[in-house]
Amino acid sequence: MIVVLVYAFDTCLDRVQLLKNYYTSRGYEVKGMTSNFSHRKKAVYNADADAVIPVREYHKNLSVDRILSHMEFAKKARQAMEDIQPDLIHCIVPCNSLVKEMAKYKKKHHNVKVAFDIIDLWPESMPIERYEWMLPFKIWKNRRDKYLSSGDYVFCECELFKQYVHCGNVLYWSIDKDCMPMNPDLEQDELQFCYLGSINNIIDIPMITSFLRECSQQKKCVLHIIGDGEKKEQFIQDVLCVGVNVIDHKQIFDFKRKQEIFDQCNYGFNVMKSSVVVGLTMKSLDYMCAGLPIINTIQGDTKEFCTEWDIGFNITEDNIKQVAKQVCQEGMDVQLQRRKNIQTLYNTYFTKKRFYEVLDKVLDL
Repeated sequence: MIVVLVYAFDTCLDRVQLLKNYYTSRGYEVKGMTSNFSHRKKAVYNADADAVIPVREYHKNLSVDRILSHMEFAKKARQAMEDIQPDLIHCIVPCNSLVKEMAKYKKKHHNVKVAFDIIDLWPESMPIERYEWMLPFKIWKNRRDKYLSSGDYVFCECELFKQYVHCGNVLYWSIDKDCMPMNPDLEQDELQFCYLGSINNIIDIPMITSFLRECSQQKKCVLHIIGDGEKKEQFIQDVLCVGVNVIDHKQIFDFKRKQEIFDQCNYGFNVMKSSVVVGLTMKSLDYMCAGLPIINTIQGDTKEFCTEWDIGFNITEDNIKQVAKQVCQEGMDVQLQRRKNIQTLYNTYFTKKRFYEVLDKVLDL
């Protein structure tokens, strides 16, 4: 029995590895199929997969070249399936064109099972609210929505995505990692925050700096940055301008070193622009695993977790002053309890064990 994991990008390799391990443990022969183009680096790279498909290069996230590259990959992926003849195709979406092309393949090969795994919504998750009504974006969205019903199974990365596509089973991300021991080293008269991840166009820098400004008027504040991105220098300067010190750790991949930084911090920022349709972020899983409560603007699942599990605060332009005051005045016992709460949340929904359980229940292999 053969499973093909087909995915266009190098941005989901953690999920691909989890899926590969899962299907292998269930007795399947697993083959990976991807493109030769790194979305992260915007360059051709040596992808680690059984079938690597050459595609058009692109250098901007919003560009005609990118759409054409995705369409090329999807068509070539369908053609490559003819040589493999899989029993099950696990198709990671986006790109949206893959949904259409895998639907075509299934129409020709009725016995193959197809699972669509939606880990991002395009174009909904992009900061294009002024243009989303335009025909190209409607066509782009339709390449996904029109053909999802052809799948035998549909998975969604979060409950919010399920609401948008009106179908599917929630399969939360897992980073396949146990929580490390927490050793909080917090100061009563100082607040330390962390920003983890890419610093790009979807991050709400004004929201973060406004919140830090309010906090810094009541306590000394420090922001730790772990990550990189095209907006990083602007971010650092904007934070310094509101009287908050910045410690730039650059990119860190060692979990132990990240844990040491998280242990110094009171909260981690999980903040994106309100126009971005995201229910969960990878940085939030890192925060959860490390036991770091969050300052959050993400809607859907994360917003509800924040309230129901008491793992931090949901902030808006209207409540920044109120939340900043509460953060500055709350006792250490409250913060330490939130650290326990957020790790309990992680162990409830985001472990490898939970990931496997959902797949077993839905696929019934």
